[in-house]
Amino acid sequence: MSLYRWELKKIWKRRSARVALALMLVWTMAAILVNAFYNNSHKEDGVTPCVPGPAEIANQLAWAEPWRGPLTGEALAAAQRTVYDYYHDPANRTPDGNLTSDSYNAVIRPLGGMTNTLMNIAAGVYSLPYAAWGELEPDRLLTYYDDRADAVDRWLQSQFKDPADRAVFAAQEARVQTPFVYDWYSGQVSVVETIQDTMLGVCLLLGVALAPLFCGEVQSGVLAVSHCTRQGRGRLAAAKVGAALTVAVGTWAVSSALLVAFQLYFFGTRGLDCPIQLLKPLATAPLTFGDCEVYALVFGLACCLGTVGITAGLSGVASASFPVMAGVFGLLVLLPMFGGMLPWAVQQAVALLPSAGDYYDLFRQNLYHIGPLRIWSPVMQLAVQPLYLAVLAPLAWRAYVRREVR
Repeated sequence: MSLYRWELKKIWKRRSARVALALMLVWTMAAILVNAFYNNSHKEDGVTPCVPGPAEIANQLAWAEPWRGPLTGEALAAAQRTVYDYYHDPANRTPDGNLTSDSYNAVIRPLGGMTNTLMNIAAGVYSLPYAAWGELEPDRLLTYYDDRADAVDRWLQSQFKDPADRAVFAAQEARVQTPFVYDWYSGQVSVVETIQDTMLGVCLLLGVALAPLFCGEVQSGVLAVSHCTRQGRGRLAAAKVGAALTVAVGTWAVSSALLVAFQLYFFGTRGLDCPIQLLKPLATAPLTFGDCEVYALVFGLACCLGTVGITAGLSGVASASFPVMAGVFGLLVLLPMFGGMLPWAVQQAVALLPSAGDYYDLFRQNLYHIGPLRIWSPVMQLAVQPLYLAVLAPLAWRAYVRREVR
């Protein structure tokens, strides 16, 4: 225990670690405030907010009230009727045919998040361009759930030639409950996006804070002293990994607590019980936005653990901290950034790096094939992260213990 406490103190006493941990806190708070006050504000010109975020959140929650609850075909048709009549009323257009902003703010804006749902339905199920969503005839939505089931079946048929692959997502689709529950969900989506962006920054800064974990002794010239430790270098290495894990879990816990606390303050819990099919009609996973948030938080923790493994592995073989930091940055940022230019098999491998995964995979139908197994990509991405720690931390321990003093 004394070794563990000593290593924990060593991490905290490093200026680079203190700066990195402080930046994690700043990064988390900045992400929260930008999401609440800018991302969720109303911007007439698409840039400058004219309704502040908190006021717009209150507007959206109020506008969702008439539609809140089971979203039946009749409810969808009634909402689309408002849109259809608006777009086909010449009184709402200027002489050159453009819609007037006053009429739009009076009729369409009070529909709130329902407009996004109707746009997604028009594009995803009825194959209309987003710009032509007002052309969708309202009565077609009376049979929306049957139409959506047919569209999902056509989509799976077009994407997967192997019936066994299709069966994975057909089984998911069978568990999707209809009619969908509706409420204003866009705010909760923005929270999940904020969690994902925040965790990427946390992982990068963890790489900075923990880079000297093993190589710091080489860089400072005290490696020879560790040979003389009373309890041996093996136990010292284990204490280093334990201290690094404590820092990783602690920073994740603080960031997650801040994210959830401010979510409850600004957005509450409304919309968490809405299914993801409101955003992506052809998604087959039987998940709500609350489920997505839980996944994003757990995935963030797994990525923090994976980052510890990768950082420890690099630090175990490096002789200075900077190459470790550069390696973490390359693996977590540069490789995923340019991964789309690589062959598909390599892209799938890159997607398994910490924070390279995207919670949007919960909306998609991507599989990993391992022998006879077919593993949904979000499950694979989550399961692999602790493996980085389980494989690379022991290798770093071994390299540190066997390292020659020069």
